[in-house]
Amino acid sequence: MIARFAGRMREAVTTGDLVRLLDDGACVLGFPYHALVQHADLARPPRHLVFLQNYPACWVETFARQGLHRHDPVQLLASRRPGSFAWRDMPRLLQLTAANRQVMNDALRAGLGEGFTVPLHVPGVRSASCSFAVHPGEPLPVDSLLAAEILAHGIFSALFDILLAPRRRAIAHLAPRELECIRLMAQGKTDWEIGTILGLAEETVKTYLKSARERFGVARRTQLALAAVSHGHVSLDELVTWQ
Repeated sequence: MIARFAGRMREAVTTGDLVRLLDDGACVLGFPYHALVQHADLARPPRHLVFLQNYPACWVETFARQGLHRHDPVQLLASRRPGSFAWRDMPRLLQLTAANRQVMNDALRAGLGEGFTVPLHVPGVRSASCSFAVHPGEPLPVDSLLAAEILAHGIFSALFDILLAPRRRAIAHLAPRELECIRLMAQGKTDWEIGTILGLAEETVKTYLKSARERFGVARRTQLALAAVSHGHVSLDELVTWQ
């Protein structure tokens, strides 16, 4: 089954092809519901938001109208971890609030039973996830979870190539010295301190950072630091470790 769907993924050339593939794949795996979505306020969705789902219409409308993205534990946990998880395991993985539990209770009443979520992360791209769910009272098809994870990653990868990649600004190429200056700048160092650490003149540091800002098309140091993190040149762990 996986090989067959992999072949269809390679042949997909439109978003519609991927929608049909996700519909067919979820059904074959025993999931009547699925949602491959980027996390956002559905009442004010950003342009080009990825939103492929067949959840009960009443739940989608309620989720958007009440702004439940702020309290949805599925999206919250998916944004914080790389590994997939069954919804039943969320209390062990996340400290659930009353609002989190209410969202899941409301989803159950709307027709979503047990579920399984695959986090989908790409540097510089809005967080996303692909969830699969069954009707209330039905068992989670645990034998299908690995295949569901493969399907979700495959669909998202193909979707990225078709829909997301062309809309992203080309990742700026940074020279090694520019990258070193940016990392130290993002840690709060002044140009003088950066120069002292790297053995460079302060004016040279200013030149490197100015060149990097131009590559990313930003004007301020804060914007440059965010752009470098967003594009994977600097990790948040580096900054946290330094602090």
